[in-house]
Amino acid sequence: MARKDICVIGMGRFGNAVASKLIDLDQNVLTIDRDEQKLLQLKDRAASSIIMDAADMNALKAAGVANIDTVVVGVGDNIEIIAALLELKIKHIIARAKTHRHARVLRQIGVDVIIRPEEESGTRTALIATNANFINFSHSLKEIGDGFVIGSTTVQNEKYIGIQLKELSLNKKGITIVLVKNNSISVLPNGLLKLNKDSIVTIVGKVEHVTKFIGLLNKNIEPENKHKLFGTKTQKI
Repeated sequence: MARKDICVIGMGRFGNAVASKLIDLDQNVLTIDRDEQKLLQLKDRAASSIIMDAADMNALKAAGVANIDTVVVGVGDNIEIIAALLELKIKHIIARAKTHRHARVLRQIGVDVIIRPEEESGTRTALIATNANFINFSHSLKEIGDGFVIGSTTVQNEKYIGIQLKELSLNKKGITIVLVKNNSISVLPNGLLKLNKDSIVTIVGKVEHVTKFIGLLNKNIEPENKHKLFGTKTQKI
């Protein structure tokens, strides 16, 4: 998995769970909160921790957030924060919604992925945040326990079109393809089955292995973010 710079705003229980999993997935994580105490739990693991009001446009710019593609907003009262992020033209915004009505408003103003913490875990949110391709099919990703997930994607990478499954060495990749759908027909695959363009593939495996393989099956894999965050010292803006 390519290392990315990801910002997590709001370090309550949900934000901490997301940031912690992102760090476990070897991502560069910038954590932001107005309350210094809430930053302490991950201060030594995050790439940078900043005490600031995330609705302050100048503070966001000073923190380098404008150079980060993906921002997770774990704060419940987040409209002003999201408005600032949209003005900064953040590429991918993943935001927490308190209610279905709140979720509808977030969707209308342009939030990419809307998370309901009572329905979505920090692990799944981190999984979505690590790969921009997941934003297109995040609704299909489900945790099945003990770090395993199941998810579906379409085959777009020409390298995998016309390839028999037995040639993919799936055991070495730590994943199992449990279903393949070609031309509206779903089959339980065997090693001789070939993948077609736009085949819908359902995969089971550990979070990091599913993340990597789904990225490989999609040709529009984004390059590693070249922007680097500040050091690990907690800052106040």
